[in-house]
Amino acid sequence: MLIDKFYLENWINTHNTDTKYDLSDTCINALSLKELFQITNSDFSDIMSKKLNYGFLYGSDKLLELISGLYEKCGIENLTLTHGGISANQLALETIINKGDKVLCIEPSYMQMGSLAKFYGANVQSFYLNKDGTLDIEGLRSIVSNDTKVICLTNPNNPMGKEINELNDIINIADKYGCYILSDEAYRGLSHKENYVTPSVSDIYENGVSTGSMSKTYSLAGIRLGWIKADAKIISNINLNRQYNTISMSALDEYIAEIALMHSNKIIERNKNIIFKNKEILKQFLNNNKNKFSWIEPNCASIVCIFYNNNLPSDEYCERLYADKKILVIPAKAFGMDGFFRLGYGMNADYLKNALQLLEQN
Repeated sequence: MLIDKFYLENWINTHNTDTKYDLSDTCINALSLKELFQITNSDFSDIMSKKLNYGFLYGSDKLLELISGLYEKCGIENLTLTHGGISANQLALETIINKGDKVLCIEPSYMQMGSLAKFYGANVQSFYLNKDGTLDIEGLRSIVSNDTKVICLTNPNNPMGKEINELNDIINIADKYGCYILSDEAYRGLSHKENYVTPSVSDIYENGVSTGSMSKTYSLAGIRLGWIKADAKIISNINLNRQYNTISMSALDEYIAEIALMHSNKIIERNKNIIFKNKEILKQFLNNNKNKFSWIEPNCASIVCIFYNNNLPSDEYCERLYADKKILVIPAKAFGMDGFFRLGYGMNADYLKNALQLLEQN
């Protein structure tokens, strides 16, 4: 059986052949092994003697302990490793959902959740955040009921780059009916506030299921390592399904992830410096082009929705931008909306400046 076409990923795959400026990428300037070595001052010499055999079934205890340190309440029994965050979401959904269940997706969001839930036979309903990223709690309360199995969301939100401040209200609504909350927390750890980390739903709600990865916060999308964090009973059920598509993680991926997480503060400091510098560049661009573009200022990660002053549908606008300037961004259509495009600003500052100069001419 075929799942609905993944609009966002398909858009990227069909437009990246001769892209000059890729602003669709939401990772922060990917680390090379050399840069990881420099940041962490680690000795990689023992990698040459590492046996390339199957690893531990659910991940090495060392790596699981490092990941558990990213949460307020977490033991290794609350975790299982996956091939990237995308597999974490899929495993969680296929374990939680049964045919005929009601699934509520807080949008805009990563298309994967709603499409997979539909594929698994769920009745999927969307509920949209306000344009400024706030949530109509009373509106949400009115559509959650006894037959709601799971509420899905991304927090910090993709594509808005904003934390969902109403998380506790969502939990109170879910708790009334005993439903799960599945939270894709890929950008957690990249708040623009000092000394602050976005709360994880699995830390504060018994039926909360959090997914994370090394891709965004740690700039290591190339190692394809993610995880699910939840109550031990939920993880035990997820691991039953996991046996069908994951024997173990890559030994090399685990090795690199361990080094990165042992020095996570240094990597996050590096990434926040990139974010803050580039956000100022983006602010200046928007101030100079108020007649063309606007934003709701993001407070997390390196992604933002840029609203354009044009009546073209978002896919047509982005198609023209690609054809004329070879700039790749993501149309709002990928999130079931219109009137904006998602822009990633986690790259080299000069690269971003050059791309914005071209965008200004559009």
